[in-house]
Amino acid sequence: METVSHDWIIGIDVSRDWLDIYCLSDGQRLRLPNTAAGHARLVDLAKPVSALVCFEATGGQEWRLWSALDAAKIATRQLFPAAA
Repeated sequence: METVSHDWIIGIDVSRDWLDIYCLSDGQRLRLPNTAAGHARLVDLAKPVSALVCFEATGGQEWRLWSALDAAKIATRQLFPAAA
């Protein structure tokens, strides 16, 4: 099992229209649209704290988000439903 060394871990439930976000570090919850603007807002939140962003494989709905996070050099982990 891989050890996670990030102080900030953000978990996201990705759907076609929404990103339901939960921050393990401080318990904050947030809902953003699953759009380029929502992805940019998440990058703005995650990058300054060097967060690890985790999300479940959701039938392809996660690809645009993953691409935006990767372009911003934010650490990501895709979790498979059986492991989530």
